[in-house]
Amino acid sequence: MSEAHIKRPLWMIITACGFAAVLFSSVAIGGTAWYRQSVATSDALDREAAGDLALIQTDMAAQKKAASALALAIAGQPDIAGLIERNARDEIIGRFSGAMPSIVSEGGLQLITFANVSGEAVARIHAPDKFGDDMKTRRKTVVDALATGKLVAGTEPGRTAVSMFASAPVVRDGKTVGVVDVGTSLTNAYFGPLADRIGGEVSVHIMVDGKLEKQATTSQTSFLSPDALKAAFDGTAMQQQQQITTETGSYVVRTVPFNNFSGSKIGVLEIASDVTSVLEDAQTALWTTVAGTSVVSLLSLIGFFVFARSLGGVLAGLTGTMSRLASGDLDALIEGESRPDEVGAMARAVNVFKDNALHARALEQETNSQRSQVEEERRRTAEQERVRAEAMARATSGLADGLQQLAAGNLTFELNQHFAEEFESLRANFNQAVAQLRETMTSVAESTSSIDSGSREISQSAEDLSKRTEQQAASLEETAAALDQITTNVANSSKRAEEARTVAIQANENAKQSGTVVANAVNAMGRIEQSSNQISNIIGVIDDIAFQTNLLALNAGVEAARAGEAGKGFAVVAQEVRELAQRSATAAKEIKDLIRNSSVEVGNGVKLVSDTGEALKTIESYIVTINQHMDAIATSSREQSVGLSEVNTAVNQMDQVTQQNAAMVEEANAAGATLANEAGKLRELVFRFQLGGADSGYTARRAAPAAPAPSPARGMVNRLARAFNGKSATAAAVSNDSWEEF
Repeated sequence: MSEAHIKRPLWMIITACGFAAVLFSSVAIGGTAWYRQSVATSDALDREAAGDLALIQTDMAAQKKAASALALAIAGQPDIAGLIERNARDEIIGRFSGAMPSIVSEGGLQLITFANVSGEAVARIHAPDKFGDDMKTRRKTVVDALATGKLVAGTEPGRTAVSMFASAPVVRDGKTVGVVDVGTSLTNAYFGPLADRIGGEVSVHIMVDGKLEKQATTSQTSFLSPDALKAAFDGTAMQQQQQITTETGSYVVRTVPFNNFSGSKIGVLEIASDVTSVLEDAQTALWTTVAGTSVVSLLSLIGFFVFARSLGGVLAGLTGTMSRLASGDLDALIEGESRPDEVGAMARAVNVFKDNALHARALEQETNSQRSQVEEERRRTAEQERVRAEAMARATSGLADGLQQLAAGNLTFELNQHFAEEFESLRANFNQAVAQLRETMTSVAESTSSIDSGSREISQSAEDLSKRTEQQAASLEETAAALDQITTNVANSSKRAEEARTVAIQANENAKQSGTVVANAVNAMGRIEQSSNQISNIIGVIDDIAFQTNLLALNAGVEAARAGEAGKGFAVVAQEVRELAQRSATAAKEIKDLIRNSSVEVGNGVKLVSDTGEALKTIESYIVTINQHMDAIATSSREQSVGLSEVNTAVNQMDQVTQQNAAMVEEANAAGATLANEAGKLRELVFRFQLGGADSGYTARRAAPAAPAPSPARGMVNRLARAFNGKSATAAAVSNDSWEEF
């Protein structure tokens, strides 16, 4: 086979595979290099943007600290509190206006304001003509500093722009009298130097009436659209980073929303980092990688082509040799067996094919000589198989007749025709099996008759037992219901006895309390009687005093009469005193009579109360006796209730056992009926066989049911009926005919 007959030479396939491998390797290496370069570039851009953002945020934090330090330093001066309290605006401005330029140039702190305890601006160093406005309406830091007496710092809207403030309280004698407020406006004056330091641009956008307005910017162009800024403010693009190319260079723009002192978002900080040099270095590295990969790929392709052509020539020679061997030319010379590489291994393998072909030619000649011998042996074997097949056919036909007789139920059939010698044992075994089967079926027929008769007797007995069990279960259920009613009545009686005993105990306690009250009433009346006696004594003293007063008035009247005209007035007074003494004596006598009558009535009341106490003691003794009787009744009722509960539990258990027995009897009845039915079917199946004189019939026999023995449960129910002799016992009584033992 010439090279022209090969449609697709191997050297072309090797060259194509090499080209594909080189192309894949080049793409993989180039793609990996491009990916790594892209990742490195992205990391560099992120580091550049993150570094610029960190620098600005760090500077803003440092600016707040500087404002805090300056505010604390000014607020700590001894006479600042007095100046604020006196609203000494001119003195404050005169003191700090000279240092203001250096504070602005060195620290970038543009705003210094003094406010009193009401939050009114006393003086502004940066704007001397602006004062008197209320700072608390827009400045939460001022409000917190006045309220807490502590330094507060944060970002808030100022008088002209959003600024960073630090508010330090001014304290005098432990009381906050004002605030020193230092701040930096977020304007170009502050962000300009920062933009120069990062080599980029900075813009501040403040939310005003739902729109972001640019407060400060160091760029001449706008990098982001209003929608992108609004998304950053809303939080849907937190710290959004975009790469933007302009006429001046390439930038990475990062947006960060910022909050005021109260925690509410008020604006977006836009930072554009100049990354032109980073992108140029990345582009240069990428093109260098592409050029190197292309050169290496080209050299690899040339090497693959040279190697494939040399290998293709050697393989073409081996292919021609193999073609001659395949066409039957076993004299073809095989070249290249001495080579140590894969080509030499292929040449040696082709030589093995040549040796095998020579050996196969010798084997073919030997096979032709043996083929005639095998054909003669086959003819002899076929004749022997024909004779054996005829003997097997006779044996198979005889067995088929025997099996057909068995299928028809004829167990009296036997194989009497002799088979070939090798099949004679099969005939004997068949006849023996049929004889054993005939004996077995005869025994089965006899047993079937016995099973059928017994199963019918069992079924009838089980049915009778089921009826008696149902009657007994019904009687037990009625007995259980009667006992439940008796138990309920006894429990109610016990409960009422307990309630009566409780009432008796309460009545006894009330009687005791009434006796105590009566005793207290007797004692109180005794004390009243003693008090009446004491009042009578006092009235007697008053009566004596009235009598003595009457005598004195009489003597005074006599002396006044002796005095003549000079004693007339005194005589009138003496007359009045005498009349008063007489009225007092009369009243004392009346009171004494009333008290005497009251003493008599009190004595009668004491006697009546004493009688009442004796009556209550008698009632108390009766109540104690009643309580003892009720206690005995309640105890007896509880014991009777417990006994009835135990009897009721026993009857319920008997009812449950009887119901379970009824269920078991039903199952036994069903099983007996099933057994009788199956025995009948088995008898019919056995009768299908011809047993040769064996009697497989039977006479159904039914056993007379045994008379039931009396149940001990019926005696227990009768005893309960006699014990309680009530309506429930009558309802639970059952007839002797329906209560039978099973």
